[in-house]
Amino acid sequence: MKQDIEQVSLPYLSRPAAVSVTDSGHTICIIPKPGEVVHLHTAVRTGSIHEDDATTGISHFLEHLMFKGTASHPAGEFDRILEGMGARINAATSKDWTQYFVTIPAGENGRFYRQALELHADMMLHPLLPEEEIGPPFDPANPQVEQKRERHVVIEEIKMGKDNPVRRCFETLNALMYRQHPYHREVIGTAEVIAAVTRETLLGYYRRWYTADNMVTVVAGDLDPASTIAGIREQFRFGAERTGPLPAFSPEPEQAETRAKHLTADVQTGYVWAGFRGPAGWALREVIALDVAMLALGEGRSSRLHQRLVEQLPDTPFFDVGSAQWEYRDETTLMAHGVCRPDVVAESAGLLRAQVAGLVPEPVAGAELEKALTRLEARFASDAERAADLCFRVADSMVRRGDLSLYTEYLPTLRALTPADVAAAVQRYLGEERLCLVTMAPGENE
Repeated sequence: MKQDIEQVSLPYLSRPAAVSVTDSGHTICIIPKPGEVVHLHTAVRTGSIHEDDATTGISHFLEHLMFKGTASHPAGEFDRILEGMGARINAATSKDWTQYFVTIPAGENGRFYRQALELHADMMLHPLLPEEEIGPPFDPANPQVEQKRERHVVIEEIKMGKDNPVRRCFETLNALMYRQHPYHREVIGTAEVIAAVTRETLLGYYRRWYTADNMVTVVAGDLDPASTIAGIREQFRFGAERTGPLPAFSPEPEQAETRAKHLTADVQTGYVWAGFRGPAGWALREVIALDVAMLALGEGRSSRLHQRLVEQLPDTPFFDVGSAQWEYRDETTLMAHGVCRPDVVAESAGLLRAQVAGLVPEPVAGAELEKALTRLEARFASDAERAADLCFRVADSMVRRGDLSLYTEYLPTLRALTPADVAAAVQRYLGEERLCLVTMAPGENE
């Protein structure tokens, strides 16, 4: 079979990546990278964004069940074989995607990689989702569960999240930000849905979204691109189902005033979280500009938050502070957070808000801007050194943008960024009217 292969130059790599899209729509990207390790990575363009209230959490639940065997390889065999070859296996679910990956020694003449590919493709295309692994439905309010199968495992994860103050603060913040867009749902879902969802519902979801045109497979390693693409095509033999164009969701209505929520819990410290909705994840210039702002604001000991609220503030109430931007396809989430003394949570929230607001009258410029740009470029270069991190970045670009442009355009966009770009992004997205604020203090566990 003739295969059309596009050559794409990637930063820091001496040989171009090879990209091919099969007739079925499966996107394959091979990144030639010297070394003894191969990273094999498949991303599916689905996550909690494609769920509803009756199916919330099933993307993550399905991720767990994908490892529970196929007709060719019973449950447990994937892990046993791959770990026996020194592989590291994992998966992750987000709002926009679900990703499955294996990092493995290539083996003599690529033998370990080829076996990993066969297992990986079999898992992605032929999961059994066996009832005995899912477990029977049960009442999640009943502490006595006779068969502690995968339902019980996921519900225990949900319970642990509710006991984690940081997780609770973030999920509350997310609910304040999103009232209509599907991003308002928690990726992990609810115990009520996971305890009752049927195998037929899970299979229906799998068939709807786990199709050729909705998957991207990325491989980084010292492999010949053309023969590696041919090998992936041979192993990934899809059925006739296709996802088609992904649904578009109406934008979240603009927020016109600050939203706030105070929580109490069985905690010994206070927590303050400030959040803002940001640009679309594919709006690269604004995303990078806000990465610069968040880095200057709260990343590391030299950041504004650490210096002004921890190091320099007399009798500081803060034990820890930080900030970050999380990138999703439709929007990003910008956050500043602090852990503080429990008796001054409200005052600490005011101090944190003031520092975020200060990014407008005191924009990131000069040496502060140069330091942020240097750190981001160093982080990008470091990720290019490691096969797994490189594949994550490439897969993320393909999921969010549909091609490699978010990756290939990153450094040129970063290097061309100006103080005006950062100031404009801050003014657009970090205004007080867009603020969502969550605080937590000791008290009765809600």
